[in-house]
Amino acid sequence: MRKVPWLLAGWMAFSGCKKGEDTGVQAPRAEAPAPAASPLPEEEAEPGAYVVTREKLEAYVTYQQRMLDVYGQQVKGLQGLGALVDAGTPEAMAAAREGLKVVEAKAKAEAEARAQAKLSVADVNGLAEVVTAVIGQRQLGRTLQYEEELAKLEALQAKLPEGQRAELATQVASMRQQVEAFQKLTDVRRQYGDANVDVVLTREDDLVKNYQEMLRVFTGTRR
Repeated sequence: MRKVPWLLAGWMAFSGCKKGEDTGVQAPRAEAPAPAASPLPEEEAEPGAYVVTREKLEAYVTYQQRMLDVYGQQVKGLQGLGALVDAGTPEAMAAAREGLKVVEAKAKAEAEARAQAKLSVADVNGLAEVVTAVIGQRQLGRTLQYEEELAKLEALQAKLPEGQRAELATQVASMRQQVEAFQKLTDVRRQYGDANVDVVLTREDDLVKNYQEMLRVFTGTRR
């Protein structure tokens, strides 16, 4: 479970772009959809939050898939570079120059992938933020296995004598709230709004697959 923050950091590196990069093709920003009638305050997105549309999300999924190969090549090209540079030999410096070429090629490939997907840097970063929050929360919930722990706790409670069940009631209730928060993505919805979260969930399977492929790329176990 300690690996989760590092994995999510890798996901952000894979999903987003650095500010100030060449934007490639600047696609017009989609207009925000009309808000639902009488939304609850906690369901409203924070001011200035990026608006995720189905069209942009479709393009983003394709962008991620293209970038998987790019990052795979980058990771391969940079393997062992740190040790060589530390050596300080002419061979090491030559390897460092080759490493820079790999990084430059990656930046060019990112710009080309954005252009093909018709996404701007702002689009990619905005989508990455919301997608990472949603998919990261989903993956974290699976990693922590709260649902399984709740089931075990409830089964244990059911086996106890009536007088002892109350002793576990508070713990069961707390665990149930945690499970519900992960299932309903309560915190993510509060931050980014129901509309954004619901759109991302329409491509959850593909986004999770991309996430898992990204892990294989960065851990060197990609098929």
